[in-house]
Amino acid sequence: MDRVKRLFYIFSLIVFFVFHGCGENNGDNSDLDESIPVETVNVEVKKIERSLKFAGNILAWRETNLGAQTSGRVEKIFVKEGDEVKKGDILIQMDDTQLTQARIQYQIAREDYQRMQPLFEQGSISPQQFDKVKAGYETAKSTYELILRNTQLRAPFSGVITAKQMNEGEVFLMMPGKFGSPSIVTIMQIDRLKVMVNVTESDFPDIKLGMPAEVTVDIYPGRTFTGEISRIDPVINDYSRTFAVEIKVDNPTKVLRPGMFARVKITVGEEEVLVVPRSALIRQMGSNAYYCFIVENGRASRREVKLGDFFDELVEIKEGLQDGDQIVVKGQYRLKDGVPVKLSLASEN
Repeated sequence: MDRVKRLFYIFSLIVFFVFHGCGENNGDNSDLDESIPVETVNVEVKKIERSLKFAGNILAWRETNLGAQTSGRVEKIFVKEGDEVKKGDILIQMDDTQLTQARIQYQIAREDYQRMQPLFEQGSISPQQFDKVKAGYETAKSTYELILRNTQLRAPFSGVITAKQMNEGEVFLMMPGKFGSPSIVTIMQIDRLKVMVNVTESDFPDIKLGMPAEVTVDIYPGRTFTGEISRIDPVINDYSRTFAVEIKVDNPTKVLRPGMFARVKITVGEEEVLVVPRSALIRQMGSNAYYCFIVENGRASRREVKLGDFFDELVEIKEGLQDGDQIVVKGQYRLKDGVPVKLSLASEN
């Protein structure tokens, strides 16, 4: 019996020392494993180019629905969709019945005027008689020129025919059609274009006439077109709190066309801001909030941050960090607030 007790006592001591020793070793290892290796960079202030970005549609620089000022039959249309025309080209010939009558009346009035002018200068007729003849001549001339303009419709500017609403032989009426105002053809100027964008009222002080703008379109990746602000709407919409800005874009090769979707970037100046790498930021699940970790006294410190603009791989920090903070850029996803960290060689160098 005594032998059994001695064996049990010895076995108990062995178990105690074994487990006590293992516990101490595990404690030492856990202390060593607590420090999480991370890489850091310093938060710093950098001078950046402040810009505003918008989306909009490309529009023709000028567009008109061309039609006569009086009703009449369309005699001849000299153009079709897609034709390029020069300013002053005859596009449409209307019925000239009224024109012939007006021409005859104009010729008679002109001959009377030419015949009476020498008589008036010689004093053979009174000023009242001459003024009556002169007024008749000027009225007949104006009427003839008006009917002529409405008989031979010319291009008001150089451009391209984008639509034809009527055919030869149809009667043009002074009634609005599906394109709006009564018209026979539509002409657009596309060697110069404009992009209309809506700018928030907070940016009103930064927008100036003549400021350069960069325009890009998705169908020409990597290609940038140069424009400038050509008009600023003086009124701010009291519902949307925005105002319209027109961007003029030269388009001599006509690669851009009205109706295309465009992105506009307007540079408004340089500014010094606090920036960090994008890789340092962690987005909170289910929200647009972001946080990061900095190293303070050998431990990770979680910081909620408010973001500003994005500049390639850098992000502006409006709140939450200070210049010189050591922000974690690698290993941050393993961290919790307050855990010990150790800097890697990359951070130390």
